[in-house]
Amino acid sequence: MTILFISYFVFLVGFAIFSASGLYHLWRFGYVGDLTKPAIIIYLISSIAVIVITVIAMSLRSWPATIS
Repeated sequence: MTILFISYFVFLVGFAIFSASGLYHLWRFGYVGDLTKPAIIIYLISSIAVIVITVIAMSLRSWPATIS
């Protein structure tokens, strides 16, 4: 169980770094007048929603003390 949570946390850190880099480049080098800002907002909302849903799902599940 602990390995799963540590793996998930490491994945979230990598995902946050990758997302921050992508959003920075989209904000900095995106075209003026297109859908850059709405795309950033939609990406952030959907990413946060998926992360919240997975954290809730992981917290509601009854995990065994050991993995057999």
